[in-house]
Amino acid sequence: MHFDIERIPTGIPELDAVLRGGLIRQRVHLIEGRPGTGKTTLGLRYLIHGAQTGQRCLYLTLSESHDELLATARSHGWSLDGIQIEEIMPLPPETVSAQTILLPTDTELSALVGRIADTIAESGAERVVIDSMVEVRLLARDSPHYRRQIIDLRQRLARLDATVILLDDLTADGREYELQSAVHGVVTLEQLERSFGAARRRLRVVKLRGGDFQSGWHDYAIQKSEILVFPSLIAQEHQREDGVRDMSSKVACLDRLVGGPLTAGSSTMIVGPSGSGKSTVALQYALAAVESGCHVGYFSFDESESTLRSRMVAHMHQDAAPDEERRFHLQRINPSRISPGEFIWKVRRIVEDRNARLVIIDCINSYLDVIREEKSLLLQMNELFSYLSNMNVTSIIIGAHSARLDTSKEPDALSIITDNIVSLRYYEHENVVHKAICALKRRDGRHEHDVRELHLTDAGIEIGERITVPVDEIGVANFDS
Repeated sequence: MHFDIERIPTGIPELDAVLRGGLIRQRVHLIEGRPGTGKTTLGLRYLIHGAQTGQRCLYLTLSESHDELLATARSHGWSLDGIQIEEIMPLPPETVSAQTILLPTDTELSALVGRIADTIAESGAERVVIDSMVEVRLLARDSPHYRRQIIDLRQRLARLDATVILLDDLTADGREYELQSAVHGVVTLEQLERSFGAARRRLRVVKLRGGDFQSGWHDYAIQKSEILVFPSLIAQEHQREDGVRDMSSKVACLDRLVGGPLTAGSSTMIVGPSGSGKSTVALQYALAAVESGCHVGYFSFDESESTLRSRMVAHMHQDAAPDEERRFHLQRINPSRISPGEFIWKVRRIVEDRNARLVIIDCINSYLDVIREEKSLLLQMNELFSYLSNMNVTSIIIGAHSARLDTSKEPDALSIITDNIVSLRYYEHENVVHKAICALKRRDGRHEHDVRELHLTDAGIEIGERITVPVDEIGVANFDS
C-alpha cells in the first residue's frame, strides 16, 4: 500500500528545497549544532511561519527563558505573537537539592519526558520546538537509558497532530548518536572559523526517514530578518534551451584572433599579469552583449563597483539606449564575507531571475581565497561551468598570474576545464613597455596563433598587427600595482 507523505514548510524556502518540500508531517526531527550555529533562530523561524499560516505553535524551553526568546526574536525584527512559550524546569524544585549529591534516576527522567509530552498534548500545537535536548541528556545515567526515553517520547508524540523539532547543542562528552538514531530526521548545523573575515556556516541533512532530500553540505547565512540557505549546485538539474546567443566582442581583430564569437555556453579564461588589460577585454565583451540586448552579470572581487561601472559607461556609445546600463548587472563581492555557496547562488539568481547570457568573474584569484580550505576549486568550478553551459550562458573568468601559464598551480589549473584561453602579457621593445595578446586554446574550433599588440584606449581596445620583434616577458614584480 502506498502512503502519501505530507511535507511541512519550514519558512525557509531554500531549506525546503534541500528537504525536497519540507519536514515530514507528524514526525520528530532533530536540529543539532554547536552553540552559536543558529538552532534557536531556525526553530523560531519554523514556528513564526506556522503562526502566520494559522497553525497552533509551541516553543517548549528547558534552557532559555521567555524573556531571552523574546530578545532573540526582537534582534531579528520578528514577533512571537501567536506562539505559545512554555518553560519547563529539567527537575522539579524539590529534587534540585538532592540532585547535587545523588545520581539522576529513571523516575526523574521519565517524569520530565512525561511533562514534555503532556504539555504538548494540552497545547494542541501542530508545530513544536523543544529546546534543548542537552538538558534531558544530563538526567540520563547512560546512553541506553537516554535512548529508551527518547523513543518513548517519540511514540507518545506520534499519537498527536504535531510536527516536532528537537534542538541539541552537541555539548555532551563521548557522543554516541543515540538521539540521531531515535528520531525521524536530522539536520546538522556547522560553523567554521576562518583566519580572516566572517565565519562560514553550513548545514547538511543527515537523514530524513521515509523522504527524499539533497545530500551534501549547503552554506547558509543568518541575517537580521531572515535565514538564507544556499543549496549546493547540481548542474544536471538545470537546463535552458531557448535563446542561444554566441558572444561577439564587436572588435573584428579580437574576434578573428580567438576564432570568432564565443560559443553560447562556452567558458573562456583570460589570464595575464596585473594591469595587462584583462578586465578591459572582458568589459568589451560585456559592452557588446549589452548593446545587442543581452543581460550581463559581472562579479567583481577586486575593483570597486563605482570604478567598474564608470569604465563601462565611459565605453558606451553616446547614443546608447537608456536601458543598456540597466542590462549590466554589476555585483561587488567581498571575499572575506561570503561563502562559496552564497557566491554560486548569486550567479544563479542573475542567470535565472535576470536571464543573463554572459557571466564574468573578475578575478578568480580572489575567489580562491573563499574556497581554498576545501581544496576543491576544479570540482566547484566544473559544476558551475556545466550549469552555465546547460543554461546557454557564456562565461569569462579572469585570472592573474605573474609567470608563464602553469596548469599545475592555481589559478592556471582552471584553464584545463575551460573551453578557451586568452593570454595577455607584457613585453619590452626599445625601452618601452608594450602589451601583447594571443589565443592559446579554442576547444570548438580554430584560432589564430599570432601574438598581437594590445592597445588600451579611451574608446576601448585595439588589436595591432602581429609582433615581429623579439619579445622578452617582463617580470610582473616591476609593474604589479
